[in-house]
Amino acid sequence: MSKSDFKEIRKGVVKRKKKRVLGVFIDGTGLDRATRRMQKRVDMPKLVRGVAAGSIPVVARYYTLIPYEDDSRQRAFLDAVRRAGLQVVVKRLPPKGITRQVSVDTEMAADILAFGMGKNTFEDIGFELTEAVGSDSRSTGNSRPIGRGASPAPQKAGSIVPLRLAGTPEDHSSDDQMNGGKGKSHQETEELSLTAPVEEDGDRNEERIVTVVCPGRDLNYPFTLLKSMSIETVSADFGQASGKELLKSVAKWIDLSDSETIWRDD
Repeated sequence: MSKSDFKEIRKGVVKRKKKRVLGVFIDGTGLDRATRRMQKRVDMPKLVRGVAAGSIPVVARYYTLIPYEDDSRQRAFLDAVRRAGLQVVVKRLPPKGITRQVSVDTEMAADILAFGMGKNTFEDIGFELTEAVGSDSRSTGNSRPIGRGASPAPQKAGSIVPLRLAGTPEDHSSDDQMNGGKGKSHQETEELSLTAPVEEDGDRNEERIVTVVCPGRDLNYPFTLLKSMSIETVSADFGQASGKELLKSVAKWIDLSDSETIWRDD
């Protein structure tokens, strides 16, 4: 940060020349491994606020893998993450006995590149939506196939299901349908919002910052590409970076292992 990044609006008062636009992307699988190793439980809103360093992110997304069979505890946890104000993106593991590696690196790479190049909103595109988490065929407030009139289809192993950002109009309209036209209010759903309202696309007078929590080493190339485009990249991890190449490709690295403000009190 230098003097050239600011302009003086009156004597003794300066402001940034460019608006800072922050996106937070969390690898839930890596985060879970790290917190289990430390035997602590992370508070998701506190984590987002911590890595945002005082800024309000315009995008906050959480990516994770879910079992092939429905798991009620996993569903409850992801519902809590969604209510905390994050978009949840899940990918189903293959059935037991099938040795096929599955990760969310591809989805994260696509999203951080899209955000870095100016995209502020992420729609439900390219796949059909069924129930948010689980294989139950019954419709829920978060169930909506792509395209009007499309019928829900069972989620396939390895396919991806994004949940809507908490507090969006689509959530409330779905609640209206499920409750006979009597939708729940924002207070009744107890969903928070960690993100700031934004326009669909960014503008040139922006300084975009991509922050990834517990990134996998396969994100080295997207980080390097963003860095070559003069987009600030931040990796936040717990004492151990995922490879030397990843450390070299990011502009900043945050060590979360010493943080005292991101943990749950219980």
